[in-house]
Amino acid sequence: MTTLLTLNIQSYADKHGDWVDRRPLIERAIAEAQPDIVALQAVSLDSARHPDDQATQLAYSLGGYRAVFVPATTHGDGRQDGLAFLSRGPLPDVQPFALSLRDGLEDTAQRVMLCARFDLPDGPLDVFNAHFSWVAEQQGDNVTEALWALSASSGAAALVGDFNMQPDNPHLVRLREAGWTDAWAGLRGQEDGFTFVERQEPSIRIDYVWTRGLAARDIHVVLAEGEGTRRASDHAGLLARLERA
Repeated sequence: MTTLLTLNIQSYADKHGDWVDRRPLIERAIAEAQPDIVALQAVSLDSARHPDDQATQLAYSLGGYRAVFVPATTHGDGRQDGLAFLSRGPLPDVQPFALSLRDGLEDTAQRVMLCARFDLPDGPLDVFNAHFSWVAEQQGDNVTEALWALSASSGAAALVGDFNMQPDNPHLVRLREAGWTDAWAGLRGQEDGFTFVERQEPSIRIDYVWTRGLAARDIHVVLAEGEGTRRASDHAGLLARLERA
């Protein structure tokens, strides 16, 4: 059994509190759940704030975890935004898949999907960490390119992250047609499973755990509630227990 947490940590944005205030909420949730693997989106490295990227900061505070950060965008001032993994075991080999970026769209962020192969006692597990666009045209490109990368992986795999798409989005149909299973829909399809905070509380579902060759035995939303004016992020996370199908 492998426990996996996926969470968009909202970079250094301060709408729901400064990183210094939000970080302990994330650390406490990870410490309580003790996931084997953590997939993080919207992770930043800003040397003006801290010499380490945000994932490395979390790993250092938690103890027992190792972090690997892969930038997708480097800004003119040197700041970087990207994705990361935390692992309780050895760090995996991580392969980035750059996603294309159309000109002239509202979303100007360069994006990447990561594939990490974790060597587990019951065999290798490929975990794909994705952060797709919110713009429809770019979403289609993202899914097309992701499916190409996913097709190169065989065996047990999970595709997780911030998809910026609600469950009725037609692009998600293509994942089902390719043999992937939406773990939330499979286990708790009668529940909302909201993960994104539009105003005060989560109100739409755009974060996912999809599986192939795995059975999700449990999945639930974490960090859905704030503390006073603080929230861990503008996203809630998903914590899933996975085993070989």
